[in-house]
Formats: sequence, C-alpha cells, structure tokens
Amino acid sequence: MTGPDRSFLAPPGEAADWRLTLLCAAAIDAGLLDALPGRPDDLAARLDLDGHAVMVVLEALALFGVVAADAGGAFSAGPAAPDADAAATVYHHARAIGQWSRSLDGSLRGEAAERAVPPARPDRWLDSLAVAARRAAPASVDACLARLGDARTVLDLGGGHGEYALEFARRGLSVTMQDRPAMIDVARRRGTLEAGGVALFEGDFFETLAAGPFDIVFCSGVTNTFGPERNVELYERIRPHVAPGGSLVIQTSMRDRQPASALFGVQMLVVGNGGDAHPERLYRRWLAAAGYGPVHVVDADGATRSILFAPVAPAAA
Repeated sequence: MTGPDRSFLAPPGEAADWRLTLLCAAAIDAGLLDALPGRPDDLAARLDLDGHAVMVVLEALALFGVVAADAGGAFSAGPAAPDADAAATVYHHARAIGQWSRSLDGSLRGEAAERAVPPARPDRWLDSLAVAARRAAPASVDACLARLGDARTVLDLGGGHGEYALEFARRGLSVTMQDRPAMIDVARRRGTLEAGGVALFEGDFFETLAAGPFDIVFCSGVTNTFGPERNVELYERIRPHVAPGGSLVIQTSMRDRQPASALFGVQMLVVGNGGDAHPERLYRRWLAAAGYGPVHVVDADGATRSILFAPVAPAAA
C-alpha cells in the first residue's frame, strides 16, 4: 500500500483518508483481504459474513485501489493492497480513531477518560507496534551502546513485540524482556524471541521485576502511558535493578523536543492512564525524585523520539 502515511501519527496533511483506514481495518479483521480473490457472495459464505455488507465494503475499497473487480464481479487484490506492515499500521490507526471518537468530548469536559478496551487480538496489536520499532531499533541500540559501551545485560521493560530486545541480542548482549502475561504468551507461541536469545519474564511492572541487576533497563513506549505519580513509583522500583555504572534508558516522544508528539499526547489523553507526551523538564524532575543522577538526552530521531539516559545516583557517604 503506497501513498499517504497510514499511521495516526502522520504529520498534518499527510494522513491516510479516515474512510480508507476504517474500511481496510474492517476488511483485514474479517479476513476478507486474505480470502481474495472471489465474488462477494462466495467470500461471505466462506467467512460467515453478511453478503450485502461484503459487497458494499469491497466496492468502497475498489475506489481506493485496495481491491479490483473483474467483468464477472469477482474481486482480487488491487495495486494499493496493503502488505503485512501496512496492514498492521492501518489496524493501529483504526483503533486510535475509535478511541478518539469515543473519548475526546468527555475529556474536554473533564470527565474521566473511558479506559481503552484491551485488544481482542494481542498478536495483531503487537504487530502494529512492531512496524515502527523495527525501523527504529538499530539506531536506538547504537545510541545506547555509544553511551554505555561496557553494558552486557539488558532488561527490555514492556518490550512486547521484541524488536528492541532482538536488536540488543544481535549485538551480543544478554537480554531479558518483561511484559504482561498476554503479551508474553504471544511471544512464547511465536518462539522468535527465545530463538533469538531473549529470555522472557511475565509480570506487572508495579508488582514484580525480573531479577537483576541489569546494565541497561530499557523502556520504550512505557513511561509516556503513565502520569507523574506512577512514573516516579516505577522509576523507584526500577532503581535497585540497575547495576552500578548502568542506566535506566527511556525512549519516548516529548512535546518540547518533537512537536508532532502533540498527536501522541491526544492518544495518551484518551487511553485514560494519565499519560502524555511529557516534556523533558518533567522527566528530569521525576528521575531526580526517584534517586537517579544527571540525565543525558539524545534525539535518536529528531522528528519522532528522544532517548533519556538516567544513571543511578551514587549513595550518599
């Protein structure tokens, strides 16, 4: 699928048509695109779908070139049909549209945000997050090793899809990835991470952490989902698990360093955990309060993300 940016974080004027996003996501979820080619009635029967709805959706997708119809009324993949990465990104975008449409009005009125419904397909959710992470991982790991060249052990906290964990493992580090049980279950069933040398540990960060200490505790896409109190609590819990000379490493988007992260802030608003595209000054304040030393920040990709390195402050004499 070529053309406009398919992610919900696309810059203004570059986002995919919302109609295309929702149509594609519905067709992907229903298995329609994987079942092509076929006539609408045949596809509906094979997939236990409504025949009229299948016809309507396919004809609309044909307007965007995602599918194409022949003279006999059979549909096949069109020139703009999504590949696996594009399909995963569209799924994420459609989920964001749903969250925004349900929650923004209430958020503006000061009502508690509706908690996001856990994804019915954790595997598809992880695939959607992995697309950008796969591109970002080499540069992110480069930045970590440039700063912490003697590191040998890594805890990827909330790593989910495992793209960062795998990249650390490819560089020869001993890596453990921790996430919630549903996400670790997906990783175990797929087997890719363990085959790549990544140890898996399941558990809520606020209840248990993998035994350390680790030279690097890496958090990408985690701390932006929480508000001030929970972030300080998490950093305090992590601190004893960071080895002497090591660092907590936070990869995130900050509204004062990545202006486009304002859109990410909206997503955090509607998720309802108190998260945001927190500014750098707040991260520095929270990390100092949790017992870390001077924070060093690098822009791994100036447009989308920065990396904060927070060493454990030495104990007072």
